[in-house]
Amino acid sequence: MIFIYISIPILATTALAKGSVECIFSESPGTHYCFGAVGQSLIFHLSHKIDTTMGVMKDNKNWVVKTHNNGAMILNHEYVNQPNGINNGTLKLGKAMKKHSGYYQLEEHDSNGKLLKKANVSLKIYAPVSKPTLSQMCLSPEQMKISCFSEGDGVQLILSLDGQILIQSNDHNQSLTIWTAEFPNVTIILDGKLTGNLMCQVWNNVSRDETVIPLAACSGRIFKRSVTTLTVPLVTNVIMLFVVLILVIEHFCKKARPTTVNEGNFGTDVI
Repeated sequence: MIFIYISIPILATTALAKGSVECIFSESPGTHYCFGAVGQSLIFHLSHKIDTTMGVMKDNKNWVVKTHNNGAMILNHEYVNQPNGINNGTLKLGKAMKKHSGYYQLEEHDSNGKLLKKANVSLKIYAPVSKPTLSQMCLSPEQMKISCFSEGDGVQLILSLDGQILIQSNDHNQSLTIWTAEFPNVTIILDGKLTGNLMCQVWNNVSRDETVIPLAACSGRIFKRSVTTLTVPLVTNVIMLFVVLILVIEHFCKKARPTTVNEGNFGTDVI
């Protein structure tokens, strides 16, 4: 069996993303969605007014920040890494981490306890995709196995040969024969004579990357184990040999058997 293995080493860790993710607690009804990458600066816009109290709760159980009309502020340092707290209605939570993903609810009241504002934000922090590992392995001159792998959250994938899609994560109907298809890992079986530029593209909501390798045709001899079997003529010849051997033995046994001597007839020859 001939093996050809071409691969690009995968990144062990994902680099921190640049930029910032900013979530706004809008007064319009419904939940607003916000997403960003691990390592970006995470900012909430609260529109906090003077002489009011305000609180932001995460997942209906953990307070992130509380303020009082006297200016006092309580920060949950499990989520907030910035010492300056809220400035001009902006809350900076520092570098975004996976633990920041969740459901946030803002409530703001006046000095009499009247509800002035209530808003919801659903935040999702993604790990960016890593550069995909793309490999080819020849199983025989007629078949090759292609594999692509990438790390990250919510990874989408397209595998193509010279621009023709072989398989993509959001439309399995366009795929060829699939060996396994558990994204972000995919392995497919292709004709061993195919050549061209093989590309694996990966992306999610915050990042994207790709890897290209030249696809080589599989060639070489396939060695098969030879098994010896007894054919019908050979079996027949063996049986005939045994029969002849038995007849020969029986013949010599008869010749060697002595004849009974007649004691009263001395003229009789003794054999």
